[in-house]
Amino acid sequence: MNIKNLIFPLVILITTISCNSPQTSNSVIYSEEPVKKAIPFAKGIISTEKNSEFSLMFTPNGKKVYFSRRAPEEKQKIYEAEFKNGIWTEPMLSEFSTDRDEAPSITPNGELFFFGSERPLPNKPNKGNFDMNIWMMKNTSSGWSNPEPLPFPINDVQIENEEWPSSNNNFLFALDNETFYFTTMVRGSKSIKLYQTNYKNGAFSEPTEIKGIFDDEKYWIYSAVVSPDRKYLVFNSYGAPGGSGGEDLYVSKRIGTEWSKAKPIGPQINTSNEESGPRFSRDGKYFFYTTAKNLGNYEYSEWDIYFIETEYLELDKLFE
Repeated sequence: MNIKNLIFPLVILITTISCNSPQTSNSVIYSEEPVKKAIPFAKGIISTEKNSEFSLMFTPNGKKVYFSRRAPEEKQKIYEAEFKNGIWTEPMLSEFSTDRDEAPSITPNGELFFFGSERPLPNKPNKGNFDMNIWMMKNTSSGWSNPEPLPFPINDVQIENEEWPSSNNNFLFALDNETFYFTTMVRGSKSIKLYQTNYKNGAFSEPTEIKGIFDDEKYWIYSAVVSPDRKYLVFNSYGAPGGSGGEDLYVSKRIGTEWSKAKPIGPQINTSNEESGPRFSRDGKYFFYTTAKNLGNYEYSEWDIYFIETEYLELDKLFE
């Protein structure tokens, strides 16, 4: 057999596999020891006692993280840190974070960066009590471009007497480089729901609602993400069936082109305290979430980011 005749078909095969595969990092080990139970992530560096930290997102190679941090009596902003020689560098305030900013999100190819912000939309003053919208930046040769707000109906501005969470949107999750999920309460609806939009040729499509995750639409679906293997949708909800109290995390499994009925993620994560902001590492090895102690009367401790190796969640057993 002529080896030269094999080289070109092999190149085509490798190229085809590469183009159609999800763009993820090589495995990055964030803990020398197996993480079988949830523990604070980068304790004392990223998860600190004096501040609230939540809503992290990794760059495609998994070696840089952006996350939200709120110091006491201050607005939350987005910070960044790098993973070097097995440890995280001291976080620094991201240059673009100039207002109440949170929930960073980056596409798998690293080309687009999204975040939620309270900064006002140009020529669209907010007339309600609290309004956040999603802003986008592009990766350029000189760094991230200036933030620009996404268009209506992904973003909307509150009208007079409108209150949170109506018309609020703070997180756009990139399923791939074209397909995005977000959660919002459309004005006049009963709850925060899950929507999909596609991004092609520089424009977003009309969002479509993803239905069937709860039998009763009164239950919130908030801060939704999909696992890197695309098998599981994870989100937080409040007061939904099977919860442990306060906000809890729920999981839905992909069945064909749809999502199954949601189930609580389980007692090793859900507690009588608050659990929210689910995220995965780029390779899916680790699962992250945010938790705070419920002090009663809608008072909470500082928020911290916890993590666990995804395999110990045993998500497959939830649907046996």
